Amino acid sequence: MHGKTLNTQSTACSLLVMALLFSLSGLAQQGDTTAPVVVRDGSLGHQIEVGKIYYWIDSAKRGITRLSQADFSVSYSTFLARIQDRSTLRRYWLKFDLSNQTNQTLRIYLYCGVVNYTDLYIVSETHAVQHIQGGNLFRFPSDSSFLQQVTQTLCFNLLPQEKAVAYLRLKQRTETFDYQGIYLYDRSGLFQTIGEDDWAIHGFLSFQLVFQGILLCQLLYVLFQWMILRKREYGYYFFYLGVISLYFLSRHEVDLQIRLVFARFPLLRVYLNKTLLMLPYFFYFRFVRSFLDMAHEYPRMNRWLVRMENFLLAYLVFDLAFVLLTFNIKLQRELYTYVLVFVFIFSATFIFLLFREKKTLIYFILSGSLFVGLGNIIGLILTFLEDENIAHHFNDKLIFSQVGILLEIFCFTAGLSYKSMSIEKEKIKSQENLIGQLKANELLQNKMQTIRNKIAQDLHDDIGSTLSSISILSNLALKEKNTDQTLLTMHEIKDSSVTLMEKMDDIVWSINPINDSLENLFSRIRRFATALFEAKNIDYTLLISDAVHPVQLPIEWRQHIYLICKEAINNLVKYSEATKASIQVVFGQDSLEVVIEDNGRGFDSSLVLAGNGLSSMRNRATTMGASLEILSSPGKGCRIGLMVKIG
Repeated sequence: MHGKTLNTQSTACSLLVMALLFSLSGLAQQGDTTAPVVVRDGSLGHQIEVGKIYYWIDSAKRGITRLSQADFSVSYSTFLARIQDRSTLRRYWLKFDLSNQTNQTLRIYLYCGVVNYTDLYIVSETHAVQHIQGGNLFRFPSDSSFLQQVTQTLCFNLLPQEKAVAYLRLKQRTETFDYQGIYLYDRSGLFQTIGEDDWAIHGFLSFQLVFQGILLCQLLYVLFQWMILRKREYGYYFFYLGVISLYFLSRHEVDLQIRLVFARFPLLRVYLNKTLLMLPYFFYFRFVRSFLDMAHEYPRMNRWLVRMENFLLAYLVFDLAFVLLTFNIKLQRELYTYVLVFVFIFSATFIFLLFREKKTLIYFILSGSLFVGLGNIIGLILTFLEDENIAHHFNDKLIFSQVGILLEIFCFTAGLSYKSMSIEKEKIKSQENLIGQLKANELLQNKMQTIRNKIAQDLHDDIGSTLSSISILSNLALKEKNTDQTLLTMHEIKDSSVTLMEKMDDIVWSINPINDSLENLFSRIRRFATALFEAKNIDYTLLISDAVHPVQLPIEWRQHIYLICKEAINNLVKYSEATKASIQVVFGQDSLEVVIEDNGRGFDSSLVLAGNGLSSMRNRATTMGASLEILSSPGKGCRIGLMVKIG
């Protein structure tokens, strides 16, 4: 249309009108440039006669009956300048004559561009006034044709040889506007014009159907996931996609021959336009917070996101109230632009901070957010460049946003699969840990059972045998008539009782978990050795490393180390005839070393290895996987070294 693309609310409508007008622009009559004539197709041009267009601007609400008094003398340049200035609400009138040159009734389609509301009055002496309404904010009746709704044409009839005056009233409330003259078509010419660019229209509508189909499938998938898993992130993502689907449905509901909400109530497209554009950000922020568990993983960023969500809610309430009360679409768009830039800067900062975390799951979310953000920014830039040449190559700026949303859905689905896989791996790992723990518990139970059996065996062998000897000695003492012999027997009973008490004390101490540390072990050994050394007047030194304090020992190792040291100290006191003794305990590098030395008479270790409990000491060392070194020779004392790996 004179080299300029229509800026329609519906892109399908844009494509139809472009095809319609581009193919007929060469047939336009070259009349007065200040008052463009009616453009008509070739066949219709021989059937009707059209007069010159006259213009008038009405600042009051004037009906059709008073139009005869109106002064249609406004110049085209003034008319065009005033209609493009929408600071005040006026009604813009056009008048031209029509004459049917044939003997048949003509059905004519009139197109006047993209206007919010149009009223066409056909005044004739032949029949009553025809009043036809239209416009991109007009609520078409349910019986109106799809062609009329999509092309925004006004359809009327001219009887045979009828002469009439056409009055066209234009009323504009939003910025979606493009008037470039009046174009008349008959039905065949309209379809012929549309068919010349049919591939572009079908391609666009096919893309919209595919886009809405993908959104619907994703909505159902997310809904089922929420019903099964009951996770909040699925609910937020469902509403996010739902609002997006509703927004694009508001743009293309008529094009797709759907009459759900916005085709029935077109003003909702204006009232909810910015709401449906900004509300998805609110739900998307909530989805990201829940999906990444930011309240626990990134509490600081989570607090900032909550503040942004509250800001968006406040803006949405303000925006809806503002447009309902003022209907100042221009100021509304400016405010929206500033808010969108702020949200974009905030989102970019948020993306940068999350990107630094270097986690795979975050990369999926960030990629999707980046695609959507870039699509919106490109569309916004092209909107502001719509008067530049670059904008003429793009008929629908929203396609960039739609492509970004499709890529974001792909990223979300991939991220969801990755998260499910990670959760499954965590479950498998937890199960493996649980199985390992059960096995460890089973081993511990077996070990505890072994310890119980050992304690039972010790009680049976040591305590039982001692009690049996005490019982026998008691019977002998009762039967013994010799006083000296009786006293000797009583002393044996006493010694056996003391031995029994010591063994019982050792057993009770060894099974008490309070004594599981090396510190407690060597404290007991210190007390035991000190009492014996002092009773025998043996000069002794005890050197125990401070590093043993925090070291914990298994119960069976504690018992083995204690009994080895106890046996070595007992042998030293009973048999060595030593005057000096030393005990050294060193712990380092997960290794415990205990050395017990004396300056006694010593012995030939090769001859007495099986006696004096030495074999028992070696067996206990072998059970722990420790090494026991016994060095002694006659007249040179004895050295016993125990090396145990701990940890």
